[in-house]
Amino acid sequence: MLADNCLAIGAAVTFTAAACGYFRKGWVDSVESICISLVLFVAYLYIFDSSNQARDAEEDRVNKPHRPIPMGLLTPSEAMHRFWLAMPIYTLLGFLSGTIEWTLLWQGVTVFLNLLSHPRQYFYVKPVAMLLGTIAQLAAAWQLVGPIDRTGWTWVLTVSIGFNLALIFEDVRDMDGDRRIGRRTLALMLGHWPVRIWFFVVMVCLPAFLHGYLFAPARGAGSCDNFLRLDHRHIVLDGRRESPRVQESSL
Repeated sequence: MLADNCLAIGAAVTFTAAACGYFRKGWVDSVESICISLVLFVAYLYIFDSSNQARDAEEDRVNKPHRPIPMGLLTPSEAMHRFWLAMPIYTLLGFLSGTIEWTLLWQGVTVFLNLLSHPRQYFYVKPVAMLLGTIAQLAAAWQLVGPIDRTGWTWVLTVSIGFNLALIFEDVRDMDGDRRIGRRTLALMLGHWPVRIWFFVVMVCLPAFLHGYLFAPARGAGSCDNFLRLDHRHIVLDGRRESPRVQESSL
């Protein structure tokens, strides 16, 4: 059930690992945070995929026949039963891990997108829902380790927006099934070529933007910090070496 989107788990766990480095956590604390992150985001993905696949079984028969429902391994009602069982477990995990606000946000987004929104509203509901969902995911991944400060919010928001700018491309793959269930996507409304061109432009520009806005400043700050630490150590050592000379000259 989770195979198609399992990379989302890896991305969130990696974000937690990066936060461990930022907060200078030791090995024991880092491993503990990463393990909690793994469990939390398996549940994060499970509640979304179970409800999504229960509702979109007809679309999956065309676009993703390898999924459990089209293969006859699961029925839509059984998938929804699993969804409602997983929801309180995910809430409990959010409470115990100190990320309850992001857990509740993701639950609200999932229920609205997968259970309440109409297929014809999909083209404008999905981008907003996925942006909020990505923010909830990355904010929780960071907050597992420490408070979300200015640096944390910069990374959470920038990565979330950048990811969702390119996410529209997945609708090109799903055009046949979306058409079958009456879902409106930009790929169906505008044609697949404008979406492909948009995706190309985003993927060309995004790495340069991320490098200039996130990676280069972070590396520069790290280099400066290292320089200051080394310079301070150099001054201390020089002071220790020079003190006997000063004493001799004074004699």
